Amino acid sequence: MILGTGILTWMPGERRSDRYGYVYLLRYGNSESDTWENIPIKHISVQRGKLVAKIVETRTSSHIGDLFHCVFPRTPDVGQEIVLGTGTLVFNDFEDEGGDGTEVGLYPDDDRSTMWLDMRALYDCHEQTVELRFEPAGVK
Repeated sequence: MILGTGILTWMPGERRSDRYGYVYLLRYGNSESDTWENIPIKHISVQRGKLVAKIVETRTSSHIGDLFHCVFPRTPDVGQEIVLGTGTLVFNDFEDEGGDGTEVGLYPDDDRSTMWLDMRALYDCHEQTVELRFEPAGVK
């Protein structure tokens, strides 16, 4: 199930809290832009599965990375599919300077409060244009 296509990023609080739980998509812009526009993410029923980002277009991330955890952005290959994590699908609607948006994440099965998604995978996808999809558990 395709949730949306756009430039993948996340709110600064995700990094600061170590939650790394939600991502959202931009039509244009990046983490350092003065202007950007959010892309709506398709809401689907909440279920368990995995979040996958297929790289559609690459660019250099504007983010320095997570210095504390020594994880930094890398540029993936076009066509590469990166699993961001597994768990129960969750959505969060928000409003910011880029307009209304929806974050999507995966609540972990073990109820941990940090690292809901795979931090290495997130930084490999940071500010890349991706096709973001959800694959329900048991569906290939």
